[in-house]
Amino acid sequence: MAPAYLTLARGIIMGFRPLNLLLILGLHKLTQWLMIKDSRGLYQETSLLELRHGLDQLMWASLILATAGYIINDYYDQRADRINKPEKVSNVLIKNPAVFWSIWTGLNLLAFTLGFNIDAMTKQTNYGALFIGISAVLWGYNLSKWSKFFIGPLLISLFVSLNLVLVQDFVLNGHSMALVEDFSIQQTYLDLASKTHWIWRIAFLGFITNFIREIIKDIEDINGDQNIGRHTIPIILGIERTAKVATALGIILILSLGTFTAIALNSSIPLSVNLTLVMILALWITFKSAKIEQPSQAKSLSLKLKLLLALGLLCLFWL
Repeated sequence: MAPAYLTLARGIIMGFRPLNLLLILGLHKLTQWLMIKDSRGLYQETSLLELRHGLDQLMWASLILATAGYIINDYYDQRADRINKPEKVSNVLIKNPAVFWSIWTGLNLLAFTLGFNIDAMTKQTNYGALFIGISAVLWGYNLSKWSKFFIGPLLISLFVSLNLVLVQDFVLNGHSMALVEDFSIQQTYLDLASKTHWIWRIAFLGFITNFIREIIKDIEDINGDQNIGRHTIPIILGIERTAKVATALGIILILSLGTFTAIALNSSIPLSVNLTLVMILALWITFKSAKIEQPSQAKSLSLKLKLLLALGLLCLFWL
């Protein structure tokens, strides 16, 4: 049996969702790499270092906001989690309200500070105000019994895909300020801007995939959510109809993947292969989603959808 302090430490670490944070970290790093590798013709080395510094601040702000969102979700879900996940090791931080709210407030203030620092490097996007809005939504998301009925899953999925968009937005804002009257530099800018089409496509795929995952997770957690009076999609529609919704979204995902694979054939064979592998996994998950009848069947699918997100993220490597 593990010592008590190790059990407590594990509860704290798992409360921060390390796998999810690793996925967000990888998303930012891959998108940064994609946008920066073609930037050397637009920036002097000192400016490029400033760009990297701003992107790292954006990455850390995203990770901190996500962490704050995870722990506040655990705080409000304590009663439901005791039913849905009786084997889960409790995060001791949420057991003490004074400690919890101090940590949550500190995390958000740090993210806001990073957002306002980033604002000083751009002319268009107001990151500080955006991060305040995201924090408010992640907090308010837990207060309403109807928060998980479509609107909540939609917003959470939007925030996941927003990470990709914010990275490319920050880089292109910087480029537009640095653009000079040199054809080769303008061409480099245009080539870089063309990659945003794929970033938007991958962001869309991430949005649909995470939306399906949120619905599947609500099926998995239906017993605890009923106990605390929440009105999630499976509680209102029933498990069978919710499975049909997830299947319909899976079909949209598969058709989108098929379309993007065909487009990728004209520019990158490795990208089209990557998308094909994602499509095969999406086909299998969609088939399994249609057969969900019990909450226990949703758990393994939730994990596989996280794998699908990670595999889809690798598409950035081939752009």
